[in-house]
Amino acid sequence: MALNGKRIAVVEDDVTNMAIISTLLRRNGALVIQDPWNNNTVQKLLQALPIDLILLDLMLRHSVSGYDIFDKLKASPRLASIPVVIVSASDAALEMNRAREKGVTGYISKPISYQDFADQISAVLEGAQVWAA
Repeated sequence: MALNGKRIAVVEDDVTNMAIISTLLRRNGALVIQDPWNNNTVQKLLQALPIDLILLDLMLRHSVSGYDIFDKLKASPRLASIPVVIVSASDAALEMNRAREKGVTGYISKPISYQDFADQISAVLEGAQVWAA
């Protein structure tokens, strides 16, 4: 499996979603870096380098959107090249186009598919984009 040994950061404020995503990633061999509070996310991710992929929710705490975090990641020279996949319950019909325009690597709608999630993440790590509504 392509997730073996991969370091994947998950920025997700919902405890249940964090547990599900982290469990699926770990079950497939990934090392998971969790940021459930989205407080000083850029600094936390810089301290956790190297990171192979960042999974980012759109609706976060502190009136911060995933796009706000994404902009900060892209402004950081050490984080800018890490692929980012949005994992969100937001309306995919509205958000997928915005996500593409911003330059994210993919979008996976919640609820995620337990059967497909690891393969979707593997595909991104192998250089593909994943757009799953």
